[in-house]
Amino acid sequence: MVMHAYSFEYLESAQKNLGDMLDFAVNTCGLGLESFYQMFLSSCVAEQFGKGNPRYVAGMNGAELAWEVLEFVRQPIPDQEAVFYLDKSPEYWCGWSLAYYQWVTGKTFRKIEQFISAEEVLCMYPTHHEADVERFCETMDGLFQKRHTEPYLKWRRKLLGLSVDELSEASGIDAKQIHAMEKDFSKINSAASEDVWRLAVVLKCSVEELLEI
Repeated sequence: MVMHAYSFEYLESAQKNLGDMLDFAVNTCGLGLESFYQMFLSSCVAEQFGKGNPRYVAGMNGAELAWEVLEFVRQPIPDQEAVFYLDKSPEYWCGWSLAYYQWVTGKTFRKIEQFISAEEVLCMYPTHHEADVERFCETMDGLFQKRHTEPYLKWRRKLLGLSVDELSEASGIDAKQIHAMEKDFSKINSAASEDVWRLAVVLKCSVEELLEI
């Protein structure tokens, strides 16, 4: 059973705010969807939003979230006025749907992005935006099952351009143990918590992401 990071009462606000954030960043500020979404993922906003921090899911509007992301990654803050429109854009739907999927599944935004990019979600708009959001979730789950062929540990290591030996040297974890973890999904879950923490530090991710929870 998935434990939701925050109450259902905040879900509607969270969906609206994430949708407004992407719409504002792309359609008002002129930023590229994928480039801005990568900024979002690298900022504290994605982590805190996913954990249900009230300041992010309900205490800020979409423009304020976008400004927070840009400030965190040290990018110029556009001076455009925070205006939101009744006619919702595909980018709004993208954020709105991702917020729902993240809440329902408990996956982090970075975990979702590992298998399905924001651009790919946006491409679902023509066939999914008028359907029940659960259809979107079914499509996302299907893509996850099809593409989740290697542990997050291996994916993250390769993303950072590290060899197993380099990760071993940096973390102090035996290379054979790392190989075993990358070969068998369950090995990392039975590893010592200190070992998992060391790997997470080197890989610049959370322990929860390595444990895939």
